[in-house]
Amino acid sequence: MKNQIAFLFLLLASLASAQQSYRATGGSIKIKGTSNVHDWDCSGYEVRGSGSLTTDASGLKAINSLYVEIPVKTIKSTKGSIMDNKMYDALRADGNPNVAYSLERVTGINRRGSGYDINTTGYLKIAGTSRKVDMYVWGQVGGDQSISFNGSKKIKMTDFGISPPTALMGTMTTGDEVEVIFQVTLKQ
Repeated sequence: MKNQIAFLFLLLASLASAQQSYRATGGSIKIKGTSNVHDWDCSGYEVRGSGSLTTDASGLKAINSLYVEIPVKTIKSTKGSIMDNKMYDALRADGNPNVAYSLERVTGINRRGSGYDINTTGYLKIAGTSRKVDMYVWGQVGGDQSISFNGSKKIKMTDFGISPPTALMGTMTTGDEVEVIFQVTLKQ
């Protein structure tokens, strides 16, 4: 009888906190940069991805795996198609069609107010080059049990083998550092 009660307790505990598969249902990316002429930005709204997360009645418990990708040619500039084409060339979009992030591990999840402070380590792949990055992310569980992650990361293009683009026969040069601002929503 004692073994049956222990088994029942373990079964209920495992059901209360369950690891579930999630898929990206929406998101965005915005890249902000500078040049010697003007600041610039570009945005994309097609986000694909999946993950395995553990939740229970009280909220998010663990992020076991996460992979997110954004098709490069869905990212558009506010400056028009000439800038878009320079960006696609710089990102080597024909041979590397996606910007991707793959979670290696979560180094901390802490509840704060209505969401979670999440610290992660993972691999960011841009223009065919993958680099290990640490990122802070803000997470929230929605009323529909979706989970949204928001964050930003400053990176240097040269760290990913990208030569900062130029225009007008080299008279316009872009800065090496850009800020990548992202949002992704996942649902079961």
